[in-house]
Amino acid sequence: MVTKPNLLIVGEFNRKDYIDLFKASQHYFNFYFLEYISPKEVKSNYYQNYGQAIFWGDFKSANDLLHITRPDKVIFLCIESYNHVALNLACKNANIPTYLLEHGLRADYILGFDPKISPPLHQTTAKKLRYYGLVFQTILARIKNRLFLLNTIKVLPPADAAFVKQFVKVRKHYNCLETFRRIKSDKRLADIYISFTPQIFKVHQAHNSLPPDQRVIHIGVPYFDHLINIKPKAIEKAILLIDQPLAEHGLLKWDQKYKETFIAQFTTICKSHHFKLYIKPHPKQDESLWLKAQQNSLCELIDDDKLTKLAPSIPVITGFYSTYLMPFAAFNYTTLLTLENHPAGRLDVSKSFTDAGVAYPVYDLEELHNLLPNIEQLHAQQLTNKAKFTKDWMYKFDGKSGERLRDILLNDA
Repeated sequence: MVTKPNLLIVGEFNRKDYIDLFKASQHYFNFYFLEYISPKEVKSNYYQNYGQAIFWGDFKSANDLLHITRPDKVIFLCIESYNHVALNLACKNANIPTYLLEHGLRADYILGFDPKISPPLHQTTAKKLRYYGLVFQTILARIKNRLFLLNTIKVLPPADAAFVKQFVKVRKHYNCLETFRRIKSDKRLADIYISFTPQIFKVHQAHNSLPPDQRVIHIGVPYFDHLINIKPKAIEKAILLIDQPLAEHGLLKWDQKYKETFIAQFTTICKSHHFKLYIKPHPKQDESLWLKAQQNSLCELIDDDKLTKLAPSIPVITGFYSTYLMPFAAFNYTTLLTLENHPAGRLDVSKSFTDAGVAYPVYDLEELHNLLPNIEQLHAQQLTNKAKFTKDWMYKFDGKSGERLRDILLNDA
């Protein structure tokens, strides 16, 4: 009997979409998932379809963790926390290959903007704790996590131990972007980066201050493999809004009051032009305001499965800067409207889509009164640019992105 390789996936495994990046790899590996201190932080058991969860608090150090789980490869979804950095260095010293797997479009609009509309330069204690998942249920859990880090530092080579201490000193005061700018070292980088597309990786390079010669492999977007065979049928007069948690995270000066006003105006406009409105919320989003609108028959909230079923029949797509907009920008029968009505002002957040000619930016929702009756004209303009967008931004929209990821993880890359 052939023994399956062990994969350690380090990242937020409460999210089904992140786990399903490995759908084509599901039966080829033994999976371990790691991100939290204790099981009390787990909100979804979906990961059990793939493998088992382990927790920082169950191990004395990163060396102890690696000795017990014996991963053949370690895949990070990000390397941003103290434990991430320490584990990455422990892997390097143990000659265990490390990868950083892309998991979505990077928001390039925050790279040079005013901190008031992008992640704060200096972190508040509350935000740091929330970001790192350090709001633990017990004092004991926090102590275990601290000991894990200290014990790992003790057994690292002196240069690596010094680097982790430097990272902790900087990171506790600054957000990710500023930390990466201040600490440019290969000690905080994975060996190999697995990115969706070259265009997406360019922003990733800027976010993470990666060197120009960073090794990277492009695979396409596994999220959309199941959409490859979608063909238009029974087109209905409908709009799909793919939402983002802007208000929840306080991005671009969005707040709950502004979101409530937006929903009221947007649903009213759609109804006045007799468009059925479907809403696909983001996994990290508060759905209460949309649920209220749904109760008033102004819209219908849908999940990923319902979206897949409806995709062939929805001609108008709108939303903010989102990975999920990509396949709908590529489909030949869809027209994409990107929402730029941010309280922070005219920022062209979705510039990548509009510059490619596959989206029309809406800065004021009142514009929709003129756009919706003339959607066919917009569609004709976008149609000529869809093939190039697909090549540039989807890499290979062929339904085999997940298989390419699997093959990289099965073989020595």
